[in-house]
Amino acid sequence: MVQKFKCFLSCATIVIFVFNMQSCTSTKQVIYFNDLKDTIAGSLRNAPTSFENPIQKNDQLWITVGGSNPLDLIALNSGNGTGTGSGATSSLTGGVSIGYLVEADGKIQIPYIGKVQAEGLTRLQLQNTLTKLFKDYTKNPVVNVRFLNYNFSVMGEVNNRGRFNMPNERTTILEAISMAGDLTDLGKRENVLVVREVNGERNFARVNLLSKDLFQSPYYYLKTNDIVYVEPVKAKFINRTGVPQYLGIVAVGLSLLITIINLSK
Repeated sequence: MVQKFKCFLSCATIVIFVFNMQSCTSTKQVIYFNDLKDTIAGSLRNAPTSFENPIQKNDQLWITVGGSNPLDLIALNSGNGTGTGSGATSSLTGGVSIGYLVEADGKIQIPYIGKVQAEGLTRLQLQNTLTKLFKDYTKNPVVNVRFLNYNFSVMGEVNNRGRFNMPNERTTILEAISMAGDLTDLGKRENVLVVREVNGERNFARVNLLSKDLFQSPYYYLKTNDIVYVEPVKAKFINRTGVPQYLGIVAVGLSLLITIINLSK
């Protein structure tokens, strides 16, 4: 009887030990870019060096028009009531800042000029286009274009989930994760999901934060309205029960009990 009990304790100890080992996370599963050698120097080839987000439908653009003659600017921005409505506010440089929605046809409605194609252009391209158009209405026009709805979302196993405003047009997925407080210990770093809408279609991609190949990914730079989702590792579903915290203690206790039985012979 004692022999059978000892056999049972030994088997239980082994099972608990194996189960506990499987719930542990190895170092390589949490270190970013662990395929970079410690002595590496230089740069990665073919890594993206520049990035500009193209304007899309439903984008909200903030356009500031300045020039040498403030009277021209008043006329330009009061013809259809935008000087007092539509979110228009006077700027310190004598211009007027107005929020423009990119409509379903990909265009924005500009006072006196009419509809201007915006979808597909970068911010700088639209800025140059408007500067040329405004030359017919004011002297030395200065146009600045900014995104009003430039944001992204981070969900899942991060310390600060939510929707964030992009600080600039070159916001990377690493910066996004930093803004979200980094991944938790249970975040799956090798399989982060990025959801991106392009021309009305949702695209899905997986990126590996543990590999240097991330820097060459087209999803390294985020686009407006991107969603970053960090999956939990399998251990999370086990840890929710609180059991694994005590498996190590139980295994040690069983081992100690077997030792006591052997010594008591």
